[in-house]
Amino acid sequence: MNIAKVKLLGHASILIEVDNKRILTDPWYFGTAFNDGWELLPKPNLEDIKSDIKNVDIIWISHEHPDHLHFPTLKWIAEFVQNDVEIYFQKNNSSKVFEALKKLGYKKFVSMPHLAKISITPNVNIACYAHRQLDSSLAVFIKDKFWLLNINDTELNQHDISIIRKKFGIPTALYNQFSIAGSDGIENHLKFTAASTLKKMREHHESLSAKVSIPFASFIRFARVDNKYMNDHVNTVFDVKNHFKENNLQVILQAFGGEYLIWNNISEVPSNWFEIDAEGEKFFKDKIEPKEDNEYQHKIVIKDEMIKVIEDRIKSWKKVTNQLVWKILKLDAVFFKVTDWDNEIWKVDFDKNLFSKASNVDEFDISISSQPLWQAFKMPFGIQTLGVSGRYKFSEKNYSVPKKWKKIRILSSLYNA
Repeated sequence: MNIAKVKLLGHASILIEVDNKRILTDPWYFGTAFNDGWELLPKPNLEDIKSDIKNVDIIWISHEHPDHLHFPTLKWIAEFVQNDVEIYFQKNNSSKVFEALKKLGYKKFVSMPHLAKISITPNVNIACYAHRQLDSSLAVFIKDKFWLLNINDTELNQHDISIIRKKFGIPTALYNQFSIAGSDGIENHLKFTAASTLKKMREHHESLSAKVSIPFASFIRFARVDNKYMNDHVNTVFDVKNHFKENNLQVILQAFGGEYLIWNNISEVPSNWFEIDAEGEKFFKDKIEPKEDNEYQHKIVIKDEMIKVIEDRIKSWKKVTNQLVWKILKLDAVFFKVTDWDNEIWKVDFDKNLFSKASNVDEFDISISSQPLWQAFKMPFGIQTLGVSGRYKFSEKNYSVPKKWKKIRILSSLYNA
């Protein structure tokens, strides 16, 4: 008789079944994320998923990024899921996630304190490892044995891993992100970032002494004309498999909507790992799709609207930022080459609170089209979204992220804190 089983539904979403409890994680099954910069690849089968998840008991959300907390998907789920489903989310200093989900029809919510085990059946506990007030990992315990750790995007360092080992022990299975999830604006860095992500996945496996890892949470393509270059640098599940094989570590490729991985002994690899891995290999070989052209066209933002949005944002930043901090930051002007404004160069002057066309200037800091520029300054988390979407590039003169842009990211983060 199986003790526990897991099905991969899509991207970062798995369905865990243990002791007659069904736990769904991070559902995102259609649509886009990060200002239309990300699209699911492969795309899940909605009819199959609806059948799989209609009786789930718990929906766990790891963090607030829209590829994990995807409101259109959660609204769709609310239309057919059982009424007593519970939403689990890391405990923090805000209730905004729960308040937003109440509006979609969800009624039961559980805040998960950092490192605290929560009993969901007499034999099963779950716990949250909260990371830097943003990401979180899900730990699942069966009869006090640490069985599974859903790491997803959590950038665990050696200190985090030491805490997890000391507090929880050694997990049998890891579900982990395996590819790039954004850009710092310098294309030459992407190859290193992809290699570092593979290395980090392997280090998690080795440092936690796991028996098996399953790659997930990177099943996307960069979906716009201005970021599709990033698709040339992504890791595939086959890159993961080769990397783990070279290091004598076990990884299993799991197909979307395929058969469950089944554990008859939670201290060992799944009893059906060989069959599931073969199914996964076939699925991903068959599902490698050609790069598509841009599907998400935005209108060119008119200049008067852009001027108002950027100048209003600077006013808001100044208003809430300590004057001493503002002086210390000493924000230099930033020059944008706006590609759909005939490559005109426009200047943001933070001292004068102006966004204007630059005169007699050929050099620029950032190349970007008008819509992601507008979104970066219009939305509270727009600067962060720009980085994750990768819909911009620094000029070739920059071999590292310019200090002036780092200061803007700091300012934006302070504003959103």
